[in-house]
Amino acid sequence: MFKQGNNPAWADPDFDDSNWKDFNPTQLSPELEDASGRNEGWFRIKFQLDESFENIPLAISRELWAATDVYLDGKLIHSFGETELPYKAYNPILKYPIPVDLEVGHEYLLAIHFVDYESTFTQREIRLKPENLQTFINLTGPEYSAWVTRAYKQTHIYVTLSIGVSFLLFFLYWFLVYLNPDQTIFRIVAWYTTAVLIGSVVFFGNTFFEISYSLEKVRFLVFITFQAVMTLFGLFILEWVLTQKISKYSWGLLALLLILNIPAHIFSVSQPFAIAFVAMLWHFGRTLFAHRKEITGAKWAIVGAVVVPTVAIIVQIILHKYSLDLYNEYDKLLLSLHILSPPLFYLAYISVRFKETLEAVREESEKSLRITEEKREILANQNILLEAKVNERTKDLNLSLENLKSTQAQLIQSEKMASLGELTAGIAHEIQNPLNFVNNFSEVSSEMIEELDEEIEKGDKVEAKAISADIKQNLEKISLHGKRADAIVKGMLEHSKRGSGEKEPTNLNALTEEFLSMSYQSFLAKEPEFTCELKTKLDPDIPKISVIPQDIGKVLLNLFNNAFYALNEKAKSSADNDSYKGYQPEVTVKTTVARSTSGDLGIEISVKDNGNGIPEHIREKIFQPFFTTKPTGSGTGLGLSLSYDIVKAHGGELLAESEEGKGTKLIIQLPNL
Repeated sequence: MFKQGNNPAWADPDFDDSNWKDFNPTQLSPELEDASGRNEGWFRIKFQLDESFENIPLAISRELWAATDVYLDGKLIHSFGETELPYKAYNPILKYPIPVDLEVGHEYLLAIHFVDYESTFTQREIRLKPENLQTFINLTGPEYSAWVTRAYKQTHIYVTLSIGVSFLLFFLYWFLVYLNPDQTIFRIVAWYTTAVLIGSVVFFGNTFFEISYSLEKVRFLVFITFQAVMTLFGLFILEWVLTQKISKYSWGLLALLLILNIPAHIFSVSQPFAIAFVAMLWHFGRTLFAHRKEITGAKWAIVGAVVVPTVAIIVQIILHKYSLDLYNEYDKLLLSLHILSPPLFYLAYISVRFKETLEAVREESEKSLRITEEKREILANQNILLEAKVNERTKDLNLSLENLKSTQAQLIQSEKMASLGELTAGIAHEIQNPLNFVNNFSEVSSEMIEELDEEIEKGDKVEAKAISADIKQNLEKISLHGKRADAIVKGMLEHSKRGSGEKEPTNLNALTEEFLSMSYQSFLAKEPEFTCELKTKLDPDIPKISVIPQDIGKVLLNLFNNAFYALNEKAKSSADNDSYKGYQPEVTVKTTVARSTSGDLGIEISVKDNGNGIPEHIREKIFQPFFTTKPTGSGTGLGLSLSYDIVKAHGGELLAESEEGKGTKLIIQLPNL
């Protein structure tokens, strides 16, 4: 049922539509528009799903630009575009359907508010044809979503091929013009590839981002203009190769076709364009026939560059006019063939031309070779002398290489010893606290036992019991801190057992906290006056992942040590720098589940400090072996390099983000394997 106009009450399931007329959406036409060009009305239909739709996910889809509001049992379930002013047409290009929950056996009322709002500059006669209105509204199953996904993939393939190849050929041909400015054919082909590149970008422009219908019409106008230009350019190149000129008749056809192209594709006045197009084909067919005996070798490639895209565009026009389904299936394939085949044929033509040039060069090379043979004996003697010098230099280089390897080994050993020292200092500082408590409470308990003996001799049982209770508390504290020291020692012994170098499921939160504390205590042992606020944001939901714990621990230790060093340097300079007044060192450690730069889901550990940051000119060097910003004797420059190699060996990434003067953030990305 259909009624022209608009009334929101028409979506109500109880509304009486008995006076509405039976009307199929394919009967919509420009004659229904009002004076402003607005074609508006409501469709109402009742339907019921039978058992064949049981357990099938359903959705609704649109393939028209016109705006539509869809109501189900009086409830708005989706708006395709904007039906109210300001009107906005719906862009149906590569859109997934809208899921809708329907029950089998239940009778539904589907109400559709349809608005088609056009100006004079339109293709409404084509868009409102009955065959195009068959997709007015669709109830689709999973197959339609699969079709959209397949169309997405195909479109991306065509976009990549067409734009990538056309840009490559555009660059190649203009480079040939630069190298061979006297070759007219290269210049003509270069301008052709320019039109091809623009046509590719314009044709696939609506796949890059969402565009309005007005912009789509402009895009379409530009594209069909360049499509005509590309076809005529190919014919011009053929005429130039065969006759070494372009006739006035050809220029006239070019102007005529460009003029007729706009009304043909925008206002559907195609007969004049078709006549001019046939005249163009007749003219170039006659030229081709007249010079058929001259077509040899590379010239066949020029013929292919004209025939193949011309046939492709003719087939596309036929499919567009008479077969909508086949047009949708093969449209991008035919256009890609029309866009890409001519430059590739021209590439073949130029390749053969270069082959002929190479033949001439080869003859000249043979002459030069004979002269070279005469000089070979002179060069042979010189080669003997050069070989002796090379051997001598090789020995020197080998000696230098051995020295370098020795130096590298010493530096690596130095780095290992430095890491061991950091680790030892951290352990010593951790275990010192419970040992101090044990010693202190032991001394106090000894003194209290003496007091206990004195009170017993005096016979003061109350005081003796009080002292005995205090001694008991001290013993409990001694036991507590003894157990703490024992736990630290057992933990380190446990670490020492994990020296197999094999991966094992590891809790990265616990590993991170452990080495953060160890690094901080170690740094405090060297810099007692240093203070830093430690912030941890550890995601409790991250899973255990398979890594070598001691290796990842080394990486974390390196990152924490570097962060504390940077903060300490900035803290030292804050006394002499007014801009750092009130500076508070801060390290933030965060773990989370995130995607890596390669797109895989894994675990990310970030270490962020508010130090001086890394200058931009050295930021790319920080992972290079032996590169360090620390003073001589303070570092070997191997810490971050070894850390980078360890993370890479785990299949991950070690990244650095820094802003000079504000701080540095180092990120470990590990795959969840």
